[in-house]
Amino acid sequence: MFFNQIYQPRKIEDIVYSVVMPIYNQEEHIVKNIKSIIENTRDNFEIILILDFCFDNTEKNLIEFFKKHEIWLLNVENLVQITMFKNSIVPLFETKCDNIGFKHSRGRFCLEIQADMTMTEPGYNLHLSKPFLKYNNIIAVSGRCAHNLFSSGGIGKLGYDIETDLDKLNVDRNTFYVYETCNRGPLLLDRVKLKEMNFLDEENYFLDDSDHDLMARAFLEKGYLCGYVPIEFSAPLYVGSTRNNNTYNMCKEYLVNLNEKRRLQNKPKMGINKYRGKWIDREPKHFPI
Repeated sequence: MFFNQIYQPRKIEDIVYSVVMPIYNQEEHIVKNIKSIIENTRDNFEIILILDFCFDNTEKNLIEFFKKHEIWLLNVENLVQITMFKNSIVPLFETKCDNIGFKHSRGRFCLEIQADMTMTEPGYNLHLSKPFLKYNNIIAVSGRCAHNLFSSGGIGKLGYDIETDLDKLNVDRNTFYVYETCNRGPLLLDRVKLKEMNFLDEENYFLDDSDHDLMARAFLEKGYLCGYVPIEFSAPLYVGSTRNNNTYNMCKEYLVNLNEKRRLQNKPKMGINKYRGKWIDREPKHFPI
């Protein structure tokens, strides 16, 4: 694992938000999405990028963007530093990449944003922070959606509704919707509580459900809550399918990624089903923020 401090003009003690982004082959959209984070994030923040076995022009496009806009970056007073990790040996997938970013973060909050997301709302991170400022038992707030672990019920940009504007959903921007679990991307986490829970379980979850496992563990062991605060962002479904869609003519790198994914999928595991015997369904609660 190679890492490079791309940009560090300010004291790292000033970091409030650590934006963590795992990236796999997003050459067409990554510059736009990074730029949207820089333009719309408020308060002091850092960006931690984890390039996970990328074999397209993602890295090249990022480096060119940072070099070309060096003066602009220097004038973004609340951007503290940009760090990029690069993995070229074997795919790690999202959970391990998230943990790399979380463990190297310096902010009060870890803010996981997926590489296929464009942040469109100025100050979106401040809005996501509001439940943390009012309540001391919150571990995570999603700007995407929240739902129950096993029973029906949920709210926000669930499933295909990730492409639906907020004004077409039955949500209130000034409400914190507490459910049993919530989804990563964008996901704001209390870094101290996240560390207390020993981060995401990367041994049993490599791609899916590690966020839900974290929320279940946090509630059962510590009584920590999670939920959803509505924010606006753009995440077209076709942009986020680079792991599944073969646009690389079955090149050897794509086959390595595919074979490693299949190997991990075939590992025996129970997933979040291990909680079924001890899980008691909870009614969702709504709190003003």
